[in-house]
Amino acid sequence: MDIKVRLKYFIKPLFIPSALAISMSLLSYASADGGGSYSVYDIDRDGYLDRAEFRKFAVSRRKRSSDPEMWKFDNVDVDSDNKISEQEMVDALIKDMKLKQKNK
Repeated sequence: MDIKVRLKYFIKPLFIPSALAISMSLLSYASADGGGSYSVYDIDRDGYLDRAEFRKFAVSRRKRSSDPEMWKFDNVDVDSDNKISEQEMVDALIKDMKLKQKNK
C-alpha cells in the first residue's frame, strides 16, 4: 500500500477527532475558568466570591462595561445566596459582552 493511501485511510480519520477533542477541552477549560479571572479573585479558594472578593473585580469591570450598574453584587448574584458562583460570573460576563455588541 502506498504511503499516501495509508495517510488518507489511517492517519486523517484519527487526526480530526483528536484535534476536535483537544480544542473542546481547551475551550471548556477557558470558559469554566472565565479566562482565569474568577480564580484570581477567589482569595479564600472556596469556589465562590463573597462581597469583598467581588468588589475588587467589580471596580475594574465597571470601568469597561456598557452598563456599570449590572456589576452590582446583587445583580450578579441571581440566586441571592450572598455568594457569586463561577456560573453566575460567566453568565454576567456573557451578558456584558452581548450588551457591548448590541451597542456597537
